[in-house]
Amino acid sequence: MNINELKAVLELIDIEKVREIHIIDGNQLYERYSLIHDRDSYTLCAIDIRKDSISKLVELINNSYNGNKEVHCYFMEEFLWKTEVIKISNLEIFLIDRQRVYLLFSPCEGHLSIKRFQELISRLRAPDGCPWDREQTHRSLRTNLLEETYEVLEAIDHNDSEHLREELGDLLLQIVLHTQIAAERGEFSLSEVIYDINKKITHRHPHVFGKNKERNIQGVMKNWEKLKDEERNNHGIKEFTSILSSIPKQLPSLSIAQKYQERAARVGFDWEEIDPVFHKVDEELAEVRGAETKQGLEEELGDLLFAVVNLVRWNGFDAESALRLANSKFRSRFEYIEKTISVRGEVLTDSTLTEMDILWEQAKQKELSTKVQNEQ
Repeated sequence: MNINELKAVLELIDIEKVREIHIIDGNQLYERYSLIHDRDSYTLCAIDIRKDSISKLVELINNSYNGNKEVHCYFMEEFLWKTEVIKISNLEIFLIDRQRVYLLFSPCEGHLSIKRFQELISRLRAPDGCPWDREQTHRSLRTNLLEETYEVLEAIDHNDSEHLREELGDLLLQIVLHTQIAAERGEFSLSEVIYDINKKITHRHPHVFGKNKERNIQGVMKNWEKLKDEERNNHGIKEFTSILSSIPKQLPSLSIAQKYQERAARVGFDWEEIDPVFHKVDEELAEVRGAETKQGLEEELGDLLFAVVNLVRWNGFDAESALRLANSKFRSRFEYIEKTISVRGEVLTDSTLTEMDILWEQAKQKELSTKVQNEQ
């Protein structure tokens, strides 16, 4: 980046109006898959135009900004610095005839950086902040974290992107609150949390960031376990550690079952085809039918559930999600029965099973009709 050029461009910018500006080497964008600057502040990008990469550069900007948004372009023409305001949708045509430009991106409505959100949370935790936020601890927020996680899952299950956006924000609030509490105690900061996960993901993806060019999913997952073993050894954990030990015991049992099966499959402890999986379900169902004691029946039912989870896994689904979907359907259909009987002025407990079965089938037909309409 040429300092003299930069000074000349900055003289053309109304610094008083801008107040805060981030200056970056925009040539990095050619090698990126997302923008590297926050969109809640002014950012000046110095870019050398590469004719063969303009389309990629503009596509990257288009994916992050509305095409109607305007960007201030500063460029040299006839030995003079000039400025032009260009809509992002027209940026590619403008850049073709340039060699070097400075693009000034103004703050976007509706965008906020993680840094500013951090500042907001630290303000809430300040001595003159919010009494409720100030008294929170890791333990007191435990239930909140769990609830927000399940609300994210519910939004995903309903394919509701607007609700998902909101719930991911609520979940982010919990994460930043926990890191703020830790920072106040001198334990760790949000930037250190991000550093650690960045380091971990980079290390565990040598097929992307390193020399290992494994592209088969099974090979990638096996290598993932080897790398985790390396990490454990590097942390001084020399004694035997099961590959199952890092799975949290607090997870729902269906999730634990599926994660056990997935971990075992990564190291080759799995059937080679799906037929034996079906046979195992049949076998466990037969053992349920043949159970002679109540204790034995409970054990066999658990084995049957475990086998069914494996069948779900083999078909590429998540057992918790599949059961949540079934729960949602049951609730919707049963509520239809309740509402219909109530509208009739009747009492649910006075209705016969046959009457409720008829209403159940009506609810199923309504679901099917709605599904067909949505697909059209």
